Amino acid sequence: MSYNLTFFLESQATARAGAVPHPVLYIEPDGYMRNSINLQFPSSATLDEQVATADRILTAVQEWRDSIIAYRDRTRTAADELAAAHAEIARLKGEGGDET
Repeated sequence: MSYNLTFFLESQATARAGAVPHPVLYIEPDGYMRNSINLQFPSSATLDEQVATADRILTAVQEWRDSIIAYRDRTRTAADELAAAHAEIARLKGEGGDET
């Protein structure tokens, strides 16, 4: 069998997991439980196989995330940095109760 599906993740996309003995990973591209991609193991998969598969998926998702962060950081402009600095100054003033 071969499958290729594309789902576009909206900003409120989320994921959640169900517990053993029948672990399931739910990915909700639009953030709503009624629209989900459900990933489960066949009943023949051993616990060690399930862990190995979950580890491979976890590694790939971490690499995906890290590549997005690296790209964001490479393309950040001086204006972005200035806006972030202003936001941090405002946050620090808010914590200190400084009204100036």
